[in-house]
Amino acid sequence: MVDRCFSFIRDNGTPEMIDTHAHLTWPTFDGRVAEVVDRARDAGVLAIVDLGTDVASSRRAREHAHRFDRVWFGAAIHPNDAGNANPGDEQEIAALCADEKCVAVGETGLDFYRDHADPDVQERWFREMLALATRIEKPVVIHDRKASRRLIEVLDDARYDGLTGPGGVFHCFAGDADTARAVLERGFHISFTGNITFRNSDRAEVAKLVPLDRLMLETDSPFLAPVPKRGKTNEPANIPYIAAAVASAHGIDLDTAIRETTRTAVRFFDLPPSIVEELA
Repeated sequence: MVDRCFSFIRDNGTPEMIDTHAHLTWPTFDGRVAEVVDRARDAGVLAIVDLGTDVASSRRAREHAHRFDRVWFGAAIHPNDAGNANPGDEQEIAALCADEKCVAVGETGLDFYRDHADPDVQERWFREMLALATRIEKPVVIHDRKASRRLIEVLDDARYDGLTGPGGVFHCFAGDADTARAVLERGFHISFTGNITFRNSDRAEVAKLVPLDRLMLETDSPFLAPVPKRGKTNEPANIPYIAAAVASAHGIDLDTAIRETTRTAVRFFDLPPSIVEELA
């Protein structure tokens, strides 16, 4: 299945998949973004969401979105960058999020695995980003590393969910089955990256719990390259391997997995009608 899926494009030549989470602003891609976007197109990628992690990277993500037709972006303060954020950065992020090609407030959240920022500082910025998402009615892209319990507490306290507001996605989902159920009960989406393909990974078992209308695909490029690319730089062209793993987990054919996860991503990010028309 993997070999076939790597070049999956509809018979009429229209690409199908959406990489809902990439970091084209990472230094790994300096000077190579155009070729990375071209390879993604050739692999069947319809759109890429390029996520910022601070003001500077969010600005670069906006530049990519306006340079490449198939790139959209998100802007936010990442928990690992929260310690270096400055007063006034919230206004900068808000201005970026007002851009017509910004589809999300993200990447933001909590990270209790890496010791890059004080948890209280992380939480303050996470709450700022949730408030911004509520004001501008754009979904949040949530980073959760060893912080699931506190994340859900903060979301509940802020009365932010996917049922009544603009919603959110727990990206690169690393939680257990109980966490997945808690996230889904609150109306959030879940996305999986290359970790779903790793040997001895339990991500496929968790993915079975996620309905396709709440499940999206992502690479988290340049991190977490899927098998058989593990150990190499990840990029959006690898999204078909993740689609194949999701199809296998759900016991469905690859075409159905691609079609349904793409429809979910189009709805979630409110992507333009031209993309919806291509999927008709």
